[in-house]
Amino acid sequence: MPPVPETATPADTAEWAAIATVLARGDDRGRLLEILLEVRDAKGGIGISQAGLLALAERLRLFPSEAYEVATAFPAVNYAATTPYAADGCGDLVCGLLHGALGAGVCRNRCDGPRPEPVPRSFAAYRAAGGYGQLGRIMADPGAAAQMLERLSVHQAVGRAGVGFPVAEKWRQVIAAGGTPVVIVNGDEGELAIFKDRFILENDPHGVIEAALVAARVIGADQVFLYVRDDYVPIHAILRQALMEVAGAGLAEGLALELRRSGGAFICGEETALIASLEGRPARPVERPPFPTACGYLGRPTLLHNVETFYRVTAAWGGTLGSPASALLDPEVRLFSVSGRVCAPGPKPMRGLLRLADLVEIAGGMQDGHALGGMVIGGSAGALVSAADCYRPLADLLDEGLRLGTGGAIVFGATDEPRAIAARMAAYLARESCGQCGPCRIGTAHASRALAAPGPLDQHLLEDLAAVMGEASLCALGRNAGRFLGRLSIPGRGVSA
Repeated sequence: MPPVPETATPADTAEWAAIATVLARGDDRGRLLEILLEVRDAKGGIGISQAGLLALAERLRLFPSEAYEVATAFPAVNYAATTPYAADGCGDLVCGLLHGALGAGVCRNRCDGPRPEPVPRSFAAYRAAGGYGQLGRIMADPGAAAQMLERLSVHQAVGRAGVGFPVAEKWRQVIAAGGTPVVIVNGDEGELAIFKDRFILENDPHGVIEAALVAARVIGADQVFLYVRDDYVPIHAILRQALMEVAGAGLAEGLALELRRSGGAFICGEETALIASLEGRPARPVERPPFPTACGYLGRPTLLHNVETFYRVTAAWGGTLGSPASALLDPEVRLFSVSGRVCAPGPKPMRGLLRLADLVEIAGGMQDGHALGGMVIGGSAGALVSAADCYRPLADLLDEGLRLGTGGAIVFGATDEPRAIAARMAAYLARESCGQCGPCRIGTAHASRALAAPGPLDQHLLEDLAAVMGEASLCALGRNAGRFLGRLSIPGRGVSA
């Protein structure tokens, strides 16, 4: 780095010292986001300054514009801030229901009730229950990899990010692509009112790690990333300890294991945007094909699943019981994230859910003074389901096109205004759009303004926006936002005027 100028203030000198310390741990351009987050941490939550960013760009041999794009693309970097970064300022739908007037915070769905300090299943306890046995068999017998793929096929393991793509087929696509693949565990979990991955990592991190290591052995990968939300601070410590234990036991021989943090951008739920952030670039989706299974991280075949998908993979070889998350080893159990106007919000594993209203009962019932008004199902671009529909058979709702997505259920009361709820959802989508394509960037902003404006809804505008965004957006954020608006613009349903 350039020498500290003689005119530097004590704050400048402290920042440059922090940058130097962070860079000593690695100055790979691909770590740019992590470096920025580490500098923020070293400065007590205050993000890197403009002068510091220029010095960092010079050291990493980047154009200043490249470093600036990344620093400003991720809220958690807290670029050029004068106050420490705080991820607990309430500014989204659940907090709005519970606390009324909304600020401009970025907590994003942490309102699932007070939680004790997590007590994860230890490495010793996991191994005593048979953990890492399947990994050991694959390491000892190369032929066990093919058997593992067959087990996944027979078990009918599917992705748990909402699409339900067969896991075995995805692994086979990576193998067929050739080269040396990469494995990524997506624990970013930025969707509105979703906290199922946090539940798994807090309780049984070694189940996720073993599945990722098994996947790496089966597909021939040499690198595994665990990509976790920046504000899941307790989980960072849990995972760092777990990775040290795994490496110390010789279970990761020949594999590079690395924990990386996300930067608070919802768009990183899209796998190509996530990969871009791991490469030190702004989180922007790219056209597909090629798919990441053929050309992903640094052009290499890449296997990417979310935390729940990896954890459920262990059921294909029997899994290991002994953790609250072990209920998920039953393929018929679905994990719901229930929040809003219920007495006991939180992650709720359920087997054979018959009606959405049953989620209210398992979450302790409605809060005093509130009757069920309905639910938001499926996240920020999900569906507003009326109270009457919540009591109908869930199978009928699914036949009519309802999508459960990643299992989010935000319960609202009879006195809560559905249109105001829809406006908050639209505002979230507009804020989280990466801005790369016009249909999403412009459409989400128009939708947010239209839903927040007084007076009757402009149904024709919503229908036009739904059509354009649903068909022309680059990635799933814009397309799902279009479907969300399409449901709202149907007379007699949702929040129509």
